[in-house]
Amino acid sequence: MVQSFVKKEFTPSFENGKLPKLLYVCKAEADHTKLPCVMHVHHDRLEILYIRDGRGIHTIGGRQYHTKKGDILIYNSGMIHDERTNPEAEMSVYSCGVGNLKLEGLRENCLIPDGSSPVLRSGAFGQDIEDLFRMMYTQICSGNTGAEEISHHLMHTLLIMVLKQMDRRNDTEESKGVILGERIKNYLDEHFSEIDTLETISEALNISLSYLCHIFKETTGYAPMQYIMRRRIGEAQSLLINTQYNSTEIASLVGYDNSNYFNTIFTKIVGMSPIKYRKCWVDINEPVGK
Repeated sequence: MVQSFVKKEFTPSFENGKLPKLLYVCKAEADHTKLPCVMHVHHDRLEILYIRDGRGIHTIGGRQYHTKKGDILIYNSGMIHDERTNPEAEMSVYSCGVGNLKLEGLRENCLIPDGSSPVLRSGAFGQDIEDLFRMMYTQICSGNTGAEEISHHLMHTLLIMVLKQMDRRNDTEESKGVILGERIKNYLDEHFSEIDTLETISEALNISLSYLCHIFKETTGYAPMQYIMRRRIGEAQSLLINTQYNSTEIASLVGYDNSNYFNTIFTKIVGMSPIKYRKCWVDINEPVGK
């Protein structure tokens, strides 16, 4: 028998011993990830996603990433992201939401510095990370006594393991094109429900129309109006899930005066109507045995 002793002292990863809180755990099979989760943002939490199988196309913070099995995706609070499966390789994922996270030198509910790559390779630790997600999910679904506490400790382990996997290099890009693309994106994120034409953006930012379109597409992978459309539909998805507003009210909130046009665009991007999407989400998340 070989004993391995724990070090008597270690430096806690979480600032001032403040422990993060697990908000939810989700397991999405290929049938669920076929529904694109269009551009949306969480201001009150960190979200971590682990790709169990398949490949995806994720836009995070305005940049597009082609992701694959074993990748860890980190959505800091306030980070706009867009998720869709690669049609040639169906994707299944685990994800969890975390609140009350504070790491030294970072904003609240952030696991990585702003500007760092949000996609990590799990490498040799992939199975361990997947097992942690699986145990968290199994515990929460079981409803057994102590399941919440066990899941919280598992989540703390997951966070620390991901932290140790992070590339500490400063990978922020400082090229003029990227900085300008980020400036355009920030304007679109702030005004997406108000913008009607490309000229509106061009005039507001004092950038020629052709150069604006070129730089933004090069930075994000989307044309400006395509980005606005996906940003609106992503916001609509969040409102359908988290509020009781009806479809007409949501259409107005995200920038569409014509609810029929909103329904058409939503159906085209998501693959089903807003009403069906809301019902589908409720059915997917209906507690077992209810």
